Amino acid sequence: MREQPTSPQKWVTFTHFSPAVRKITNIFKRTDIGISFRTTNPVFKQLSLERYTNQDHSGIYKIKCNTCDKAYVGQTGRAISVRYREHIGYIRTNNPQSAYATHILQNRHEF
Repeated sequence: MREQPTSPQKWVTFTHFSPAVRKITNIFKRTDIGISFRTTNPVFKQLSLERYTNQDHSGIYKIKCNTCDKAYVGQTGRAISVRYREHIGYIRTNNPQSAYATHILQNRHEF
């Protein structure tokens, strides 16, 4: 007896992987639809010839308070933009983990 040819499988592509996407993909696992994931940051983007800004490098940086004239000087081995976002995250989550965040939170200054 000869097997009948099956129709081509349909695919759904997700670009992010999070708990919400995991729940959605579990629903698709019970169907004939295939699941694939793709990155939003492929290798060719990493190798592009775009110019880098000063914030793409590591080094010494200075963050000034918007309310007073005080400034925080720090040093990082990672991208300065990443470290800056961490400082802002500490302020938004009321976490005095950095001296800059402590100054903003204690004095209720603008950042």
